[in-house]
Amino acid sequence: MGCQKAICWSRLHQSWIAGILFLASSTVTLVQRTESANTAGNEGGAVVPRPVLTKGDLQAWLDGFFPFALQRNDIAGAVVLVIRDGKILLERGYGYADLSARKPMDPEHSIVGVGSVSKTFTWTAVMQLVEQGKIDLDRDVNDYLDFRIPPAFGAPITMRELMTHTAGFEERIKSWHRPGTAPRNLREYLTQIPAPARIYAPGTVPAYSNYGANLAGYIVQRVSGEPFPEYIAHHILLPLGMSHSTFWPLPSSWSADMAKYYGLASSGTPLPPEANDEEPIGEPAGDLLTTAGDMSRYMLAHLQQGRLENFQMVSAETARRMNEPAFVPFPGAPATTLGFFRDDYNGHRIISHDGDTSGFHTDMQLLLDDYVGFFTCVNSDGVGGLLPAGSILRTALFHEFMDRYFPATPTPEEPTTATAKQHARKVAGEYEMSRRPGRTFFRALYLAARLRVSANTDGTIETPALFHLDGSGPQKWREVAPYVWQEVNGGGRLAMSVKDGRVIWAPEYVGGFICEPVGLLWSERLNVPLLACATILLIFYFLVWATGAILRIRYGRQEGLDESARCWRRFARLGALSGLTFVAGWLLLITVGAGGVAGFHVGLDPWTRLIQLIGLLMVLGTAATVGNVWVTWRGTRGIWAKAGSVVLALAMLDLVWFSFAFSLLSSSLNY
Repeated sequence: MGCQKAICWSRLHQSWIAGILFLASSTVTLVQRTESANTAGNEGGAVVPRPVLTKGDLQAWLDGFFPFALQRNDIAGAVVLVIRDGKILLERGYGYADLSARKPMDPEHSIVGVGSVSKTFTWTAVMQLVEQGKIDLDRDVNDYLDFRIPPAFGAPITMRELMTHTAGFEERIKSWHRPGTAPRNLREYLTQIPAPARIYAPGTVPAYSNYGANLAGYIVQRVSGEPFPEYIAHHILLPLGMSHSTFWPLPSSWSADMAKYYGLASSGTPLPPEANDEEPIGEPAGDLLTTAGDMSRYMLAHLQQGRLENFQMVSAETARRMNEPAFVPFPGAPATTLGFFRDDYNGHRIISHDGDTSGFHTDMQLLLDDYVGFFTCVNSDGVGGLLPAGSILRTALFHEFMDRYFPATPTPEEPTTATAKQHARKVAGEYEMSRRPGRTFFRALYLAARLRVSANTDGTIETPALFHLDGSGPQKWREVAPYVWQEVNGGGRLAMSVKDGRVIWAPEYVGGFICEPVGLLWSERLNVPLLACATILLIFYFLVWATGAILRIRYGRQEGLDESARCWRRFARLGALSGLTFVAGWLLLITVGAGGVAGFHVGLDPWTRLIQLIGLLMVLGTAATVGNVWVTWRGTRGIWAKAGSVVLALAMLDLVWFSFAFSLLSSSLNY
C-alpha cells in the first residue's frame, strides 16, 4: 500500500475532510505485523499446521471476519475477491449493497467505485501507447498537449514523472462542480484553472498527484484520437470481458446494480452523489465503476505477463517494467513502479494500489511471484475520526490475510545500535508530507496533518501519527542500523535519510510521498497554540470591554481620555473586531467546505475574497493596535490598561503572522 493507501482526491472526493483523511491514512495504514511461524505450539505441546490458502479455509476465515467487522465498524457491506494460479479462488459478498431494500452485496453484480485504483487503468493505457511508439516516457509532455504546462525549475515534465508522481505538483482540492461552471470535457477540466504550482523539481520528490494522472489520461486521449473513457473501454475493458465496468456515467440499465454508499450504515441513508457535472467527463484519476468479478480479469492479466486468454493487454516486457521499481526516493524508502506501488510484505513481492471515495474504500494487491491477487471494497466510511473505519478495515484485512497465508520467515532479532540515542535526538521533530499545497490558504488546514517524531530516553523513537490498528497506541521504534528503525513488538520499519544534516523519512509500505522537516517558525506545535491563544485573548478583550462599558453606563463614570487616545483606542477595537471576524469567517468557510457534497468549490470564491478583504482590514487594524500601545504607554492610564494594550497588539500581530505565513491572504483562488 502506498500513497495508494492514501485518500485520493479525484472528482468524487475533493473536500477538505477527504484531504485530511488522505494525509492521515497515508501514515496510519502501517499495521502491526505479527511474528508468524510455520508452526505454533498449543498448551498441550501439539503442533498446529499453518493455514493453507484453500477455498474452504479462506471462506471459513472470511465468514468469521466480516460479519463482526461490518457490525463493529458500522459498515453496510463489502465484497472480497482472491485469485490464485490463473483463476478465481473465492469471491464473496457480505452485508448490503442497499440497506433499505435489503439487497446483498454481490461480487459479480454489485457495481462499486474504486477511486484511485482507476489510475492503474490509465497507466496501463499509457504503456500500451508506449509500446506502439506513440508516447515516449522521457519526452516533454507539452509535446503531446494542446495547452502548455508552465516551466519550472528549468526542466520539463515527462510521462515517466507523471507515472511515478514526481512531476512536483502541489496538492489541489478545489472542485468546479457547481452547476453552470462544471467542466464539459477532460480538456476543460484541466485548463479551466491553471495547472497546480510546481513545488519540487521534476524527478526529485514523490508528491502523489491526481492532476498528474488526469493529465496523463488526456494525453492518452490526444495521442489515440479517442475520448479517454472510450479508449479504456475499447482497449482494456471490453477485450478483457469486463462487461460491467465503465469510466462513463453508469448506463441506466446498470443502475439497479449500483451499490449505494453510506457514511454510517446505522443511518440507513445513502450519501448523495458528489458531483453535479453538466457533462460528466470520466476522470482518469478516479472514476472507474466496476465489480469485483470484472476486476478479477484485469488482475489476472497483470499477474500473467499482461495476458488473459487470447488478449495481450500489454507485452510481457511491458508488464515486467510495470512491476519493477521506477523511482525510489532514497535507499529503503517505498518504491513506485510505472503504474503501481511496490508494497512488498513478509518477504513477498507485491504491487498494489488502493482508492477511496466518500463511502467506497478499495484495495487491490498483486503477489507477483505467488500468482495471487487480492481485492476488497467496502461501501461505507464507517465509524472513526480522521481516518474512516472503511479505510482501516480494508488495510487490516489484507495484512491479516498475508500473516495467515504468507507469513514472514522468522529471523533473529537485530541488536539496537550504539548510536540509537544520538540519532533519536537528531530525528526528533515535526514533519510535513511532500504531498501538500503550495502557497494557498489550504496550507493552514494542512497543519492538522503534520507528523511528529519524539525521542525517548532509552534511545527509541515514537511516531504518534502511526499507531496500531488494535488500539494499543502509537508505534515505537528502535534503531537496528544507522537511521533504520525497527518496530518494537512488530515487523514494520522506518527508513530515514540524512543529507547535509537534513532528515527525511518514509514509512514502510507507504509510497507516493516522503516526510520533510519543518522549522519551528512554521510548525504546528508553535502556530496552532499561538493562534488559539490570540483568538481567546481577542474574545476576552471584548468581554472585558463590554463589561466595563456596561458598568460605566450603570454608574455614570467617564474614562477620562483625551480625544487622541480615544480615537486610537476606537481604531484598535475595530482592528480587533476585524481580527475576530477574520478567524470566524475562515472557521465558517472550512465548516461549509468540509460538510458540502462537492467540498471546496468555485461557489465559495466570493466568500473567500470577502474573508480576505476583512483580513486586509485586520492588517490595518493591527497597525492601529500598535499605535494604541504607544499612545497608552505615553498617557496616564493604569498598568492594567497598558498591559491590555500590549496583549491586544501581540494577539493581532500573531494573526497577521499566521495569515502571511500560511497564505490566508494569498491572491490565488486555485487551491
